[in-house]
Amino acid sequence: MKQIQIIVLIMLMAVQISCSVFYSTERRNIDLGKENFNRSLSYELIGWDEELDRRRVTYILSALEKSGKFTSVRHYDQTRADLHLQIILESSPKFKFFLGESTEPVSYLAERNQNRFLIYLTNRFLAISTFFVIPDIDRDDDHLLFRLRKNGKIQKEYRYPIESYQVFGWVSLLFMWVDDRNEWNSILSEKVSEFLGDAKNDL
Repeated sequence: MKQIQIIVLIMLMAVQISCSVFYSTERRNIDLGKENFNRSLSYELIGWDEELDRRRVTYILSALEKSGKFTSVRHYDQTRADLHLQIILESSPKFKFFLGESTEPVSYLAERNQNRFLIYLTNRFLAISTFFVIPDIDRDDDHLLFRLRKNGKIQKEYRYPIESYQVFGWVSLLFMWVDDRNEWNSILSEKVSEFLGDAKNDL
């Protein structure tokens, strides 16, 4: 009996490690040209609480600095900077049953999006009961919000979807070679380019 439990535990750990990530939102290449805004920018981070999120936000900050559009990019320096940018991660509900701790009360998650919750719960039950022969699919329909402030007042908001799917299970092993796990640097850099292109008249 103990041997079976150990085998099941090892299988579950292996499945947790074997996860494929697929980015599902349209990707756009924006040509920013050579025009510089010649203004200083301060930034503020909101909603980037998870360790993975904190790693990803560095790609956004790096893209802002490398764009060369601003004379300086500094953290939360509203008093001296020409523009202030709030970089906000709008996270979708994270349902983390069985393999992790939920970040919100279960009842709140069920009430906020009942249909999605039932689909998620059914998928997770089938995945666990079949030892992940049926894959567990987690959808993250997050959004990236750039809130531009000038002279202490909100100038405009720019919102971009960054939807992705995480696939856990034996099926994900077949697709790991084509997943987007290592593409987040270019994906988020493209979102920064979209923002700079859309906001050029407000910067």
